[in-house]
Amino acid sequence: MNIPTIQQLTYLVALADEGSFSSAADACFISQPALSAQIKELENRLGQQLVERTTRGILLTQRGTQVVDRARALLRDMNDLVIEAHNTGEELIGEIHVSAIPTMAPYLLPALVQSLRKHHPQVQLHLHEEKTHDLVHSLRHGKIDVGLLSPPVEESTLTTAVLSHDPFLVAMSTDHRWADSTSPITLERLSRENILLLEEGHCLRDQAENLCVRSNLQPSDIQATSLSTLVQMVSANMGITLLPQSAAPIEAREGSGVVTRPLRSSGAGRSVGLVWRTSSPIAKYLTPTISDLSQLWK
Repeated sequence: MNIPTIQQLTYLVALADEGSFSSAADACFISQPALSAQIKELENRLGQQLVERTTRGILLTQRGTQVVDRARALLRDMNDLVIEAHNTGEELIGEIHVSAIPTMAPYLLPALVQSLRKHHPQVQLHLHEEKTHDLVHSLRHGKIDVGLLSPPVEESTLTTAVLSHDPFLVAMSTDHRWADSTSPITLERLSRENILLLEEGHCLRDQAENLCVRSNLQPSDIQATSLSTLVQMVSANMGITLLPQSAAPIEAREGSGVVTRPLRSSGAGRSVGLVWRTSSPIAKYLTPTISDLSQLWK
């Protein structure tokens, strides 16, 4: 029986993810002809065409889609097997892929990395940044091992630990009429302001927009691609925004042209949590880090 190799399955999954031979070859650090030859050999071993070559890239055949799904599961299980084989004590050894959503990565990921390295100094960390939908997809398919995001996550194969509540602050330019006030800002007062939000696709936008809807507030049509851009727009007097408290030390630091004030609204904000595959062998090694971050961010 001609059994496909792990390497061939890895190349096939990379090809499915990247959408072209050139991009997949770059991702796998091999030449495009070598990748093409390995995919052709895989097809020969399985006796099925898996990939259609087009002028714009590649398309998976129906059988190709089925094989990719099975390959993802096999590669995920293989990675878990390696982790289990290497780790029999309390310290984690090996490679771990950690991903965070863009609105948390610059502000909260360093503390997560510091804790993991403290408890597991021999672990090799690979860091990624993805929006929530992509992060959950990566977890589900074994591309990453741990995610830092805003719960809840509606996925039966994943486990979530809520670490803290990250309240919203009102961010405004330093020459805004409220800038010298220390009093909390009410939602009613926000109704007279131009409220700037992130673009679609960020869960932070959804959370801020939901608050606006519940409070009969109308956000601006002007949108930003990142929190840093959003704060620059606030600094330029284009409006105000709702900024997570965790981002304030960086985005509203002295000299940024922006100040923050508390928002008088019970529970307005987002949750911060870690998520991992329930079946993953690294789950038991996360307990000390969950404790660290829960204390740090409480």
